[in-house]
Amino acid sequence: MNKKKIVLFSAIFSTPVLFVSMLFLFMVLFIGSHETDKDCVTPSIDAPDGETTVPNSIEEFVLSHKDAYILAWKAGGFLPSASISQTMVETGFNFTNPSGTSFWQAHNMGGVKTSRLQDFPVTIATFGNDAIDITGTKPGTNVGDNTGGAYTWFKNYHAGIVGKAEFMAHQTLYIGAINNTDGVSTLTAIFNGGWATDPAYLTKLLATYNSLGKSFQWLDQEAIAAHGTTPFQKDAELSGDVSLPEADSSGCVITSDTEDQVVGENSAPSLEVPQEYQGKLTLPPLDNKNYVGNSYPFGQCTWGVFNRMAQIGQPIEWFPGDSGNGGAWAASARARGYTVMKGKPSVGWAASFPPGVAGSIFPYGHVAVVEFVNPDGSILVSETNVVNMGSGTRSWRVLSKDTVNQLEFIQGKG
Repeated sequence: MNKKKIVLFSAIFSTPVLFVSMLFLFMVLFIGSHETDKDCVTPSIDAPDGETTVPNSIEEFVLSHKDAYILAWKAGGFLPSASISQTMVETGFNFTNPSGTSFWQAHNMGGVKTSRLQDFPVTIATFGNDAIDITGTKPGTNVGDNTGGAYTWFKNYHAGIVGKAEFMAHQTLYIGAINNTDGVSTLTAIFNGGWATDPAYLTKLLATYNSLGKSFQWLDQEAIAAHGTTPFQKDAELSGDVSLPEADSSGCVITSDTEDQVVGENSAPSLEVPQEYQGKLTLPPLDNKNYVGNSYPFGQCTWGVFNRMAQIGQPIEWFPGDSGNGGAWAASARARGYTVMKGKPSVGWAASFPPGVAGSIFPYGHVAVVEFVNPDGSILVSETNVVNMGSGTRSWRVLSKDTVNQLEFIQGKG
């Protein structure tokens, strides 16, 4: 793409009339000149930080970020074709023009204002704790539009796509746009919610949807097929939903999004025992008791494992200070005479995760309890602080043999 074509993106928005007429020209120059096979670009959720490569067309950009648009539907219930249209109106998919909007520098795909980190749980869980900055100090977060407030910075466009959907879903103004399978209705709800102060905003949105957004309705269909018609459920404890990472000096959290993984690999967290394990477990069912001597912060992974090990009659003592971090449990236990084995799990033993393994963050690590060992070396664990973090919610997860080989397993003192 040459620079003249890029500048054209920005020029489209100078007036509503010019917008509509020039948008048609844009479609001829860009969309019409490229192949329509939606499989011509391999989509990937593994986006490089920065993403400085300028795509040859909007279609190429969408195809290379297809997985992010589908995840955005799940994470925030924001229809992909509507999201694409709204980005076109806000930024023109302008990735380089320094004299135009600077949202591209913040990978901000539609004018997302700064908010609470709690509004972006899936974005952070999927792309990391550094995926979002709400300080308003990074490039592209202050575009001088006189509407007040700064804009959110995302580390790449994948995060920007998912983050926009999550931001919208966690506000009360745009409820009509969430889990809405009709593009026109979705965009109308955005306008009615006051996303922009431009009185011609709805005209621009609908004109863009008719000339551009509709060409990506195939992506809507894929997203709906993958996650249903009402994917976003606010405050619901859904399988695979990971809340905002938080931890103190003796806590631990899980940040990996493992939803697309299956048994035999690392699975998504589940609030119930996975169906394939029902009737096979030999340990007593989980209880909600807080056992004597548990000085770990309520709801942390360490707090949950202490209680579970005490419940099954294999207690592990409280480790104070940093030696009580989940990733430090193996060394702490070994120093106190416990049997500790690396890569060799047994039912009823605690599993200590080094920081960074299977989603555990630095510097805390994680701990869980082995509930079942599969013939292939994978295991089922029970754990806390993975779903609805800080609440004490217990959940279940399958860990692959490759993950198991990196863990250290601690036998309690029964």
